[in-house]
Amino acid sequence: MLPLPIFTELVLGSLIDMAHSRDHEIIDVNSLYEFSEMARVLTHLSFGKHKGETIVDLADSSECAGYLKWLLKQDNVNP
Repeated sequence: MLPLPIFTELVLGSLIDMAHSRDHEIIDVNSLYEFSEMARVLTHLSFGKHKGETIVDLADSSECAGYLKWLLKQDNVNP
C-alpha cells in the first residue's frame, strides 16, 4: 500500500495532467477543485461492451439508448 503523501501526489498529478491535456489551467486550489468536479462527469464508458465510447454517441443510437436507460437504473455503477 502506498503511503498517503505519495498516493495524494499521484492522484493530484494525474488530475493536473488531465486538466492540461484539456486546455484547463490549474493556478490555485479553487481551479483544481473546479476541474476535479468537471472530471467527475461521465463522458465515456470505461467498462463493458461499449468501453471507450462517448455517452453522446451511445445516446444517438436507438439500440444503445436502451442500454443507457438500463445503466442509469443500476445502483452499483462506478465509472
